[in-house]
Amino acid sequence: MPVYALLSRLSTAAQRDILVNPAHLTQIRETLEEWEANILADFHLLGKHDHMTVFEVSDNVRAQRAVLNLEMTRSSQTMLLPAIDLPLFQRMVQQEIRTEGPHKWQVSWWAKLIRLGFRWRQYTSHMVRYCKPFTVTGREHFRGIKGPCIVVGNHTSHFDALALFHGLPQSIKWNIYFGAAADRWFLKGGGGRKEWELQPWYNSLAGGSFPIRRGGGSATLDYSKWLLSRGANLAIFPEGTRSTSRKMSRFKHGVALLATEMKVPIVPCYLTGLNKLRPKGTREIFPGPASANYLPPIHLPEGIEIPDATRMIYEALNEVHNRVLEHGDSAARWDWQSPGG
Repeated sequence: MPVYALLSRLSTAAQRDILVNPAHLTQIRETLEEWEANILADFHLLGKHDHMTVFEVSDNVRAQRAVLNLEMTRSSQTMLLPAIDLPLFQRMVQQEIRTEGPHKWQVSWWAKLIRLGFRWRQYTSHMVRYCKPFTVTGREHFRGIKGPCIVVGNHTSHFDALALFHGLPQSIKWNIYFGAAADRWFLKGGGGRKEWELQPWYNSLAGGSFPIRRGGGSATLDYSKWLLSRGANLAIFPEGTRSTSRKMSRFKHGVALLATEMKVPIVPCYLTGLNKLRPKGTREIFPGPASANYLPPIHLPEGIEIPDATRMIYEALNEVHNRVLEHGDSAARWDWQSPGG
């Protein structure tokens, strides 16, 4: 996820507020978090600028809008600096970053059989070890789907793809593919790293993944369309990155574009508990309960506008999200009834 350093000078009114109540210093953090920013570090400065916040957020537009909101409320002057972590920058200056894929052979019968053999290593072993217990609801919604579909889920953890896949019926698992960041999982030659899991061929074969080039425009969807045209299913997280707040992030339009053009249904899946297993920013894993809750399929109306279609998909998951916030994880079931109703 992109990282930024924000330097800011507080307005005169904000400085007065802080003298009265030093707790107001946290309002810069709170303003950024409203725009789904994940705060990495916070410093008060003794110099030209008063404050520095290091944060990550899903895209440059959201970062700019957060800073604009900050300028209108707390700061008279700001400077937003995009940042690159040092190991990545060293690789960039030492060599040209090249990616490879997608590999169309991944849809062949022999690739599917090999992928089946890798399933325990790639998915099941992690689920058995860490998701205790793992609950699945709504799997019956796939019975009426005769052709390809797109399964979409909320995104809070690295475990999300494992859980979404693990809960699927075998008929969907057999022929489903996940988009993955090209500059992380599909670097040519593994980006100089030797581990199997970092090699493009391994991710295409064992993981059923294909590269998504960030900022690649409409051409980014070409391979997804090809997969759907071959009868394959897709799994996509429309938020684009893991959410770090209580709100679901805004959905990107890719799913709506694919579903309307290829005329395929969308099956939402609301995942619970996974953000507690491996919280963002840590490598430690804490075993605990988790669930995958598949909701009724969405069939987008003919002629619907893309923003309206994206909103329709978002609301299907956000309605469940709000229920879970109020009533707990059990409210994620598609057939959940409120205690008073």
